[in-house]
Amino acid sequence: MKFVFFCMAWMAVVYSAVAQDTSTAKQNTSKPVILNKSSASKPKGLSYEHEFSMGAKVTTTGWGIFGDYTKDIDLDKKRVAYFELEFLKDPKETKRVNEFTVGYTPPKPFVYGKQNTFFNLKAAIGEKRMIGEKAEKSGFQVAANYAGGFSAGLVKPYYLAVYSTSEDGTPTENVKYTPETESLFLDYTSIYGASGFSIGFNEISFVPGLFGKAGLNFDWATYDDFVKSAEAGIGAELYLKDIPIMILEDNKPYFVYLYLSLQFGKKW
Repeated sequence: MKFVFFCMAWMAVVYSAVAQDTSTAKQNTSKPVILNKSSASKPKGLSYEHEFSMGAKVTTTGWGIFGDYTKDIDLDKKRVAYFELEFLKDPKETKRVNEFTVGYTPPKPFVYGKQNTFFNLKAAIGEKRMIGEKAEKSGFQVAANYAGGFSAGLVKPYYLAVYSTSEDGTPTENVKYTPETESLFLDYTSIYGASGFSIGFNEISFVPGLFGKAGLNFDWATYDDFVKSAEAGIGAELYLKDIPIMILEDNKPYFVYLYLSLQFGKKW
């Protein structure tokens, strides 16, 4: 599929750019550097040149999982390669359940008026700049973390299981939104529930876009060989056309949200 090749190509470019970046401030690029060995006024410890970590985040418009690779530029600045899978939703989305049953099978939750599920794959390059540090056993560091890059938006039809009147006796059938099925799709009393997430994957459409994020990163293992950090910030995404998530709401080509993330990884 086109979006897979797009993402793989962009990830290769990002990784190549980061891998070629060299640090003139480090003494030995293959080993951690001892900081301020002879200074009594500055924090001491080991500074690692490379980091790889993975984490999860929640936002005001959804959730995501991500990974990033960082490489030191100097003692206060790092280059970041960032990758993410994110699911976004419209603020008006609310799950409902019809309060009736057919036979012994209870109805399933569904989002009324939703026509598509939207998620994306993102890749970006950014920087992490240290803005504060407290010397403790493991160290505690606050850094400004910002990145920008491309987003491969993926729009998947949202299927509903509706009560069927077919002659074969099937109690429900899976239906997606079209102008022809609108009256059935929006008939609350005919909806049994949401169909499985896997239904409609062969109908995914691709919408390219751009995104950026900026936040404060709190690392409480600055001099450990593990990454243990949390981050809070703001993100924004812009696509080439409106993203049709809801039927009865105004769909827009952009998303702006606040996020909170937690990540763990390895330094070397």
